[in-house]
Amino acid sequence: MLDTNLWSSIGDEGVAHTFDGLMAAHDLEVVVAPSTLMEVIRLPVPHARQRIISAMGTGPRRRLATEAESESAEVISEVRQHRPHWLRSMPDTARAASLHTLWTKQMWRKALHDSQSLHDHEVRHQRPKADYLVRRQREQRTEMLQVKFTIRPLTAVTVTPVADAPESYLAGWSGESVEMWRVECRDLYWHQLAVVGNRAVLSGEDATFADWVGAYVDLRVLRSSRSAFTGFWFSEVAIKAMRRNWIRWAARLAQTSFKITRGNPFDEQHSSYLVDCDLFLSADAGYVSVLELVRSDAPFPIAESRLVSGDRSVPVLDRIAAAL
Repeated sequence: MLDTNLWSSIGDEGVAHTFDGLMAAHDLEVVVAPSTLMEVIRLPVPHARQRIISAMGTGPRRRLATEAESESAEVISEVRQHRPHWLRSMPDTARAASLHTLWTKQMWRKALHDSQSLHDHEVRHQRPKADYLVRRQREQRTEMLQVKFTIRPLTAVTVTPVADAPESYLAGWSGESVEMWRVECRDLYWHQLAVVGNRAVLSGEDATFADWVGAYVDLRVLRSSRSAFTGFWFSEVAIKAMRRNWIRWAARLAQTSFKITRGNPFDEQHSSYLVDCDLFLSADAGYVSVLELVRSDAPFPIAESRLVSGDRSVPVLDRIAAAL
């Protein structure tokens, strides 16, 4: 899998076909993630954007499912294992299939034809969210530096509830230390499935996770007990069954050990796909450092992240070949 910066060079230099030959010579299959496509779609210059999308979207590529679909699948699987009574009696498989087709076929076709409308939507709706996440991450980094918070090893990072936390937030939490990834995933999915999923029809909010999980899980039953939801995340789900969710949490936390950049939210998205490939190539030294930190602490195998020279005076295929 290639980072966006390398696809950008391949598109700019017009060497996609030669790149395919290089991959074939190394007996490598290339996978492309929807998160990478969406990052390219945010680029402002139309003709440059289309060149990069063409390089990514044509040729022998395997298009991956979205991170939202794959991360939701982990949740659904653990619900099936530990809380089968939360499942819908009749799963909405047609809805799930429609969403999968949208992101693995229709979005690519639309982007390849003309990405301008997608670009306008992303800038209008997603950029403010990303800016908010960057501000929050900078605040978190400042707080962590002040208290000399240690994140290594990532598997040992735990939290306890703050004294003034509302009773609703503490439902099902006895007050003991809990692995941070469990707490953050519980908070994220409660918000997405119980809060956003319950009001999205009226508020118009993005209910992506509620759409995916709700195709198989009865969200009315799930949100009927926050205490039970807490127990599910704190003591039942297995870390190795939540690889993508754990990686995203770990990447987000690891990023606080480095300079915070505007690309961090998108890099965090890409990290979810490190279980879909064996090798991830990037010309971003900071991002590679983050991912290798995560890989060194991960309790399961994930892709090696390898740095490719960012010297654009050297042809991109020469730089990729050197990294391989």
